[in-house]
Amino acid sequence: MHRIAALALALLCSAAPPAHAATLFERLGGMAGITRIVDRMVELGLADPRIAEAFDNTNIDRLKGLIARQFCTLTGGPCAPRRRSMYAAHAHLGLTTFHFNALVEDLQQAMDEEGIPFHTQNRLLAILAPMHREIVTR
Repeated sequence: MHRIAALALALLCSAAPPAHAATLFERLGGMAGITRIVDRMVELGLADPRIAEAFDNTNIDRLKGLIARQFCTLTGGPCAPRRRSMYAAHAHLGLTTFHFNALVEDLQQAMDEEGIPFHTQNRLLAILAPMHREIVTR
């Protein structure tokens, strides 16, 4: 019994990041990594029949820049926060939970392709999840 408990404790300790762990921004590859992830996520979204129409009449390069800056800010990077609320930016789009979830799937695929570890992906998704309330307006 003690061996099992010791093994479980050892596994838990090895899974926890060290006290000097990099910021989430750094774990995502800094601004270059975030830019690659966002670029790929948007490319996937544009090709995703579930949500492609949500990108109609959108300046894609500007969108990529705004999302990358948002991720940078939220993950401890050096980017200044945007002044416009998420609700104000998305209210006119009439997005549903279906749209939100599809884009999250595209984000996960982009992070997988970039080789981002699962626990790091989950840290980012946990930060983004509360935005559901402001982005989903229908």
